Amino acid sequence: MKGIMKYFILKQYNLILIRYGEVWLKSQRVKIRMLNYLMTNIKTMLKRNEIPFHKYQLSKDSSRIFFFFANEQLSNALEVIQKVFGVHSFSPALRTSNKIDNIIEKTLEVAQDVLEKNDTFALRIKRSGTHEYSSLDVARIVGKEIIEHFSDLNLKVNLSSPQKKIFIEIRDDFSYIFTNIYETEWGGLPIEPQKKILVMDVGRLGDLIAGFLLMRRGSKIYPLLFDLNNDNETFNTWLSNWNKILDYIPFNDFKVFKINLTPLFDKIISKLDKKEYICAICRLLRFQIIPQVIESTEDKELKKVRAITDGLSFNNSSFCYDDIDLNSISLNYLFSTYPIFTPVISFSLNDINSIIKKISKNLIKLDYCKYKPQDQKFDKELAQKEFENLNIKETIDDIATFIEEINLNG
Repeated sequence: MKGIMKYFILKQYNLILIRYGEVWLKSQRVKIRMLNYLMTNIKTMLKRNEIPFHKYQLSKDSSRIFFFFANEQLSNALEVIQKVFGVHSFSPALRTSNKIDNIIEKTLEVAQDVLEKNDTFALRIKRSGTHEYSSLDVARIVGKEIIEHFSDLNLKVNLSSPQKKIFIEIRDDFSYIFTNIYETEWGGLPIEPQKKILVMDVGRLGDLIAGFLLMRRGSKIYPLLFDLNNDNETFNTWLSNWNKILDYIPFNDFKVFKINLTPLFDKIISKLDKKEYICAICRLLRFQIIPQVIESTEDKELKKVRAITDGLSFNNSSFCYDDIDLNSISLNYLFSTYPIFTPVISFSLNDINSIIKKISKNLIKLDYCKYKPQDQKFDKELAQKEFENLNIKETIDDIATFIEEINLNG
């Protein structure tokens, strides 16, 4: 069940059972490292949202994470956990021992609130560890108790397409009983702070999405706005868009950075012979400025950035032509050795709009560039020549030091 905002929570529930996906495929050493980050990220996001929990723990087989709450906190906690990268699915649940009598007692309590007259139902049993019974034994014994205990409801077992399901997971000394499995929208890997990536952003939502998708792959991102408008309303909208990403950030602060390019561009426009090359020149400028920013910054975190994202896509939704964006990447080696990731490149415009809505319904598209030309061209040699003829290296070195740091606190 994806995208569900209303959760079925019984009064008996006191924990959230959390499953992860592809982390399981990693080596044991990497898996444990990622699980530690995942648990820390969940804990941080809960605390930032002021949602108290009693404790959290990893199952003995490392296949499940459990966070324990007061029942009235579960709904809010579920809203937070569904946005944690690395979580594949989760279930509000209750815990009891691995004794058959206790499993029967608690399952009957759940069934009392779930099953209705003439319902068909099925028990879904999972078991990990050593026990005196099999999963089939549990299904047979508990199922029989439900039929007999609620004989007035005329219940029937239907294993293939039941109207109601009750899940029982028996893991070593404990059992977990629940009725729903909610899948998250994003899955992915837990964000790890050492995986630092700079998000090159000119104001396109594609740039924001590129950063978001790299977060989904476990990266900590640092958005850098290249301001091509120098307009407070545009800047505030850009800031508002990135504020929406805070819900997915497992840290107590989220830094974004800004460089105003308009003074430099005003100078370039007056010097540039071939105005149709302005988009190519813009990208080359950004490629040259980024390494300068990383080298000159006093921010210790930003200094550790090792890659760049770009919101390049092939749907002609940007002011600059797609082929100019793509071809100008080939000149990146002139200024930087940082790899450039383009995670949005394979998505259609419909795909991108769908991702935008899933992230937040309040993201706003910007008129982000006042220099966009009517005609655009790109020739690798000519673009490089035009750029070199501008002779603005010192200006670029200077502007890279005028970086504004903004903390978006959760």
